[in-house]
Amino acid sequence: MKKILIVDDSAFSRNIIKQIVTSESYLAIEAGNGTEALTLFQAEKPDIVTIDLLMPDMDGIDVVRKIAETAPGAKMIVCSTDKQKFRQKETKAAGAAAFVPKPIDPELLLETIKNLLEA
Repeated sequence: MKKILIVDDSAFSRNIIKQIVTSESYLAIEAGNGTEALTLFQAEKPDIVTIDLLMPDMDGIDVVRKIAETAPGAKMIVCSTDKQKFRQKETKAAGAAAFVPKPIDPELLLETIKNLLEA
């Protein structure tokens, strides 16, 4: 079973993403902040990570960079309401493979996950 680490400071947002990914039989692991995400990433070795940009303890871009440093090739999807083009480019430059805007379109998220797993 493929593992997906969901990183978002909003329990509501984590729950929505969890419902989407578990509907396709993925195992969901949740982190409420960047520090917790880095710890869980090392411990759980997820296949995919979804990361919010705006979090209180550590910006999502910083989380992406730190994961990319320790695990080059990690498959990360940034999920954010910040849809500005420069932020999307910044997330890709940091190491994220994809950007899915919030509110989350379930079909788009699942298609993005499937494509990354097959890559």
